[in-house]
Amino acid sequence: MSVAVIDLRKKFGSIVAIDGVNLTASRGETIALVGPNGAGKTTLLKIMSGILKPDEGKVLINGVESTSPRAKRSIGFMTPMDRGVYWRLSAIDNLVFFGTLYGLSIGEARRRAREVLELMGLGDHANSRVATFSTGMMRRLELGRALMHDPDVLLLDEPTSGIDVDGKKKILDYIRVLRDKLVIIASHDPQEISLASRVLYFNKKIVEESGPLKIVKILVRGRLMVGNDGFKVINMGSNEFLLEMDINRFSSFIRQSSNYLEGDILDIDVEVASEGRIAKRRWGEHGIN
Repeated sequence: MSVAVIDLRKKFGSIVAIDGVNLTASRGETIALVGPNGAGKTTLLKIMSGILKPDEGKVLINGVESTSPRAKRSIGFMTPMDRGVYWRLSAIDNLVFFGTLYGLSIGEARRRAREVLELMGLGDHANSRVATFSTGMMRRLELGRALMHDPDVLLLDEPTSGIDVDGKKKILDYIRVLRDKLVIIASHDPQEISLASRVLYFNKKIVEESGPLKIVKILVRGRLMVGNDGFKVINMGSNEFLLEMDINRFSSFIRQSSNYLEGDILDIDVEVASEGRIAKRRWGEHGIN
């Protein structure tokens, strides 16, 4: 299983959402897309899922364009919190319905729905109306919906956003064991990002580590647990901190951010350093200033 994103571009009116994205990935990888709010991460996932068409470029799933029915059968997409299931139906009826949309027979869909509900820890609630579910249960059901047809590619947009600790743990534990799939997660959450084998900084396009020195700024809220680790910390007050680091430090930091931070990543931005700043930062200022 392979995915290739080739010269992808998308605009909404005069607003550029995706600006020349190229990416290759294969089975067994877990990739985190991390970037500022409004960076186009959700738009990219929608294009990759075949829901949205690009203005230019294409996405190939095993050599087939993602908008084709054949490719869509290989993709599961867990959208952000947007009522991706029907509240008036039971959990099992929701999954059976979506299973038939993916081409399963009624019998196959019902059998698979029971398997998925057990996987998601919702087996005892199969016949309960979704309207009675907590937010965490709802998100687990939405992940189950994306898994109904056992896709090779799983696209997850902030999968644990806004849910309780127990529900979050169940979802993270499940994602952690998906060794035979390609998983792409758009996230700001340190625990979600820690699952990734590859972290990409994304802001309308994938920002490469090569080229001019780039400084990543990460705004966080919470408690920092840090040592001499090659980044600068600025106390912003109100329990918020701005972290600055070279972009080649960013990937390893963000994968391990749950070890550094008890709290939330609020926003991320990147800038190309000026010549004067490049000279200053030959990381004589290793550690926290």
